Amino acid sequence: MSPRRVAVPFAIIGAAAVLWLGLGMDRGLLLSNGIKSMCWPWAPFQARRAPVAEALSDPVWQFVPWLELAGRELRAGRLPLWNPHQDGGVPLLGNAQSALGTPLVWPALLLGVRRGWNLSLLLKLLLALGGAWAFLRERGRSAPAAALGAIAFALSGAFVAWLEHPQTFAAAPVPLLLLYAGRLAERPRGRDVIGLALATYLVLAGGHPETALMAALLCGGWVLALAPTRRRWLPPLGGAFLGAALAAPLLLPFLEYFARSEAARGAARTSRPLPLSALIRFVIPSAGGSHPIEAAATVSLTLLVLIPVGLALVRRDREVAFWGGASAALLLAAYDGPFARFLATATPVFWTRTLLLLPLALGCVGAAGLDLLLARASRAGRERAAKGAAWLLVAVAGTELLGAARGIHSITPPAELALSTPLLARIASDPEPFHILPLHTFLPANSATLLALDDLRGYDALAVHAWRERRAAIGRFTNTPTVVDVVEPWDLAPGGAALDAWSVKYLLLHPQFAFGAPELNARLGLDLVEVYSGPDGRILVNRRAKPRVRLEGAPGNALLVGRTATRWTMRTESLAPSRLVVANPMFPGWRAKVDGVPTNIESKAGDLTQIPVPAGTHDVVLEYRPSSFRLGLGIAAFGALLALAMARRLPSA
Repeated sequence: MSPRRVAVPFAIIGAAAVLWLGLGMDRGLLLSNGIKSMCWPWAPFQARRAPVAEALSDPVWQFVPWLELAGRELRAGRLPLWNPHQDGGVPLLGNAQSALGTPLVWPALLLGVRRGWNLSLLLKLLLALGGAWAFLRERGRSAPAAALGAIAFALSGAFVAWLEHPQTFAAAPVPLLLLYAGRLAERPRGRDVIGLALATYLVLAGGHPETALMAALLCGGWVLALAPTRRRWLPPLGGAFLGAALAAPLLLPFLEYFARSEAARGAARTSRPLPLSALIRFVIPSAGGSHPIEAAATVSLTLLVLIPVGLALVRRDREVAFWGGASAALLLAAYDGPFARFLATATPVFWTRTLLLLPLALGCVGAAGLDLLLARASRAGRERAAKGAAWLLVAVAGTELLGAARGIHSITPPAELALSTPLLARIASDPEPFHILPLHTFLPANSATLLALDDLRGYDALAVHAWRERRAAIGRFTNTPTVVDVVEPWDLAPGGAALDAWSVKYLLLHPQFAFGAPELNARLGLDLVEVYSGPDGRILVNRRAKPRVRLEGAPGNALLVGRTATRWTMRTESLAPSRLVVANPMFPGWRAKVDGVPTNIESKAGDLTQIPVPAGTHDVVLEYRPSSFRLGLGIAAFGALLALAMARRLPSA
């Protein structure tokens, strides 16, 4: 075995150790879980600890709960297709941002978030680092130049800032996407078809469609720059198509969810370019006056100094010319100007996220600049000293970026991840199926997923439009400056008929409110009774809440025999034909069987799920089996076979 191959695992282990210790992963989870100390019901039981950047609270309210739920489902032997704890029930795998299909998230799924979260983050960094290194070496860059470009990408301010988010799941494989697409554009080979298909899958499975779109545009431009003829566009297109086919089990459920979402109907987006003053973040990472995460742009002063040197090659090196032009386009899309304002108003995309890919483009230019200096030194007979100086520059850049990265993410002790309180324990002890409705900013939306409680609120980029329309009968839902999707106690609909119909058994109230059940009953005509009051809040029981599973239309009984996230098993007894009502919002993909025979569900999307049942005693099964997922599996299998066939037809070397 060659010394280089022996050195590879040692280099990976060394890089992993430096990143692990440098970012503080040895001290706890890189997670802003301290934000819970500012929210009820946890505030009285956790020392107040605000996150370093409040914009990093999404992993706490969204990504960690989704991963924990998916892990529970997988350990139970079920596919994580559905989340019953958010927005009355929504797709889980079909929610792209859950990113459950990328291998980068599997440590957190298989080991649990406590043990696997940091490993997933580390895998992102290593893939970004290794992929960029391999790409730059492929394009002929020297070892120190490739190392500089790789470090500038993987430890850039943008990549580190978005490290806990799906944006970086999608961005980390982009260098591999460029590597294999470039190979196919220049000299199609079978193994590179497989490589591009897998790289495309990784980008799409990363769970962030906007980042995937930007990666596709960058990769498309790269292919156009390298392909000598139009016919050479076909192999990269074919490889990308096959990668999309492999991702079909993720893409088709997402498209089904998106088509029925608030986002597809023009939900408000606040995309706007970054101010030009935010450019200072390239040289002063901690400068204020701009969004702490969106405007993160550090790529190291060392690289910035080398970029003008690399740009001197623009006229005689088409690759440097491409990356110089790409850098300019990415900058123009992110920072305020006519082009950025046009993109922000004409599309719903957050083009500021181009800062995730900008370090890769700048790294290519800076790496070319370093190699130009090395070539000049070699001609002057100072090659050995120049290489030593180059590696010193790499070390300086790495130290600079790692120093800037420290402290961006809060450190959370793993034991705090699922901190419970007496109020939460009391609700969790109720064996009946029910919905909860926290009021005001109590128990922020989606955190119920971590607790396995079924909430009618949700915090997501999608949200089912039909359900949000039906839910308006419960009350007026809005946003506060700190918490998304809240209903204030005084905004509940008078009478509470929708609360009763949707089986809302528990309403949760801040302990700070001076009023309680008697005043809400008097003002809104409800029938609430307080059953718990403590420092972590109050529990109000809705005594008129209807059972989650019930018969309507004829006298009889409905019994819930068992339930999981994707399957409800029930038994009905009635003397006449009736309707079995399950207080879950209907969504395409749910199917019903009565005594093993498929039957229609008489509900539109967002309505109460209603199943007709004949007189007598019957076993009813309600199961989530989306056609989009099954069709996706078929397409993925076909895509895999087609990729193998295409790879065999092309030369192997």
